[in-house]
Amino acid sequence: MFVDEINLSVSSGAGGPGSVSFNNLNSKTKPSGGSGGHGGSVILSVNQELNDLSHIMSNSSLKAQNGGPGNKNFQNGTHGQNLIIEVPKGTQVFVDNEMYADLHNIDSSYELIKGAKGGRGNSELTSKRNPNPQICEQGEKRKSIEVKLIFSIYSDISIVGLPNAGKSTLIQKLTNSKAKIGDYEFTTTSPNIGVLNNLESQITICDLPGLIKGASDGAGMGKKVLKHLRNTKFIIFLLDPTNEKFNISDQISMLSNELNVYDENYSSINHIEVINKSDTLTVFDNDLLYISCLKNEGIDKLVNLLQENLVKDVTRIYSEYHKIFLEKENYEIEKIENQFICTGEMVTNMVNISGNNDSVLDEIFFRFEKSAISTEIQEMGASDGDIVVLGNLEFEYKK
Repeated sequence: MFVDEINLSVSSGAGGPGSVSFNNLNSKTKPSGGSGGHGGSVILSVNQELNDLSHIMSNSSLKAQNGGPGNKNFQNGTHGQNLIIEVPKGTQVFVDNEMYADLHNIDSSYELIKGAKGGRGNSELTSKRNPNPQICEQGEKRKSIEVKLIFSIYSDISIVGLPNAGKSTLIQKLTNSKAKIGDYEFTTTSPNIGVLNNLESQITICDLPGLIKGASDGAGMGKKVLKHLRNTKFIIFLLDPTNEKFNISDQISMLSNELNVYDENYSSINHIEVINKSDTLTVFDNDLLYISCLKNEGIDKLVNLLQENLVKDVTRIYSEYHKIFLEKENYEIEKIENQFICTGEMVTNMVNISGNNDSVLDEIFFRFEKSAISTEIQEMGASDGDIVVLGNLEFEYKK
């Protein structure tokens, strides 16, 4: 089954915990606890052998490997393995309805979530204030996001037209595609791909399901079809003179309008207008191209015309795009009577320390006093004796 959209829950690996240990060197005690390894990252990588997203189970939860723990004698933990999600060329990556990547190159890769940092061992936490720390950091928690992947077919030529215009028959004539054919609307319910016959260079051609009026607003299979034009170089408008609702001029106008309403950039994609079922006609316009898929008439002329148009240096309207996923430690402060309840990633990392209890509390208070949280609480009107809540830790506020 052809799959072009999936939703996933993905998570980086958590950072491994640091270690607390000491070595005696030259009659001096020296901190020697190693740091935890970083968690694995979530990376999307293009595999040019893939033709859709059916190899990934939609709504699944995927996680990178956690970092390993630090050990004594300065031994750092191993870094977690990255989670590599292979996708086809032409995949867009959305988070909260915002596009973060558009992958077009055969060697494209995109780091969606960076692995969580490993916690520092006490050998990395020495300072003038605390030359022999009896504490270590536990490592950052794994980071998770909901992501939507949308795949748009990569083709050199796309065939568009109303239902029953003969698109599937045409692609069978032009390529080795075994497209399904039938005399009713929406016979083609997913794109068919083939390679143009008898040419030295490989030219891919795609037959898309039929478009109806209002397709750009979602009528029929509209939006699911139209998105597959974003990565094509050339479009064939296949027109049906036997259509009882729309004459040839109306079909051209409707198809052009639906494409441009869906994406105004589609107007810059070159196209030709081809009238199928010429065997049903007795009057012809010399300025138009006529074919009959049934009688196999005009096909060679069409192939020559397509080849001429694609010999030119035709570029696609969209190209590789990566947005930097900005990572920042967020926090929120809620004031309830005389309590200031602090939550968020900054708070989690601030209190994520283990070791000697007194040393842990001393380090947390030090980090709190130097943080933006302390400044904001003061600006919110905190007074001596008010209660500050950092995760599971509560203490009295003092200016």
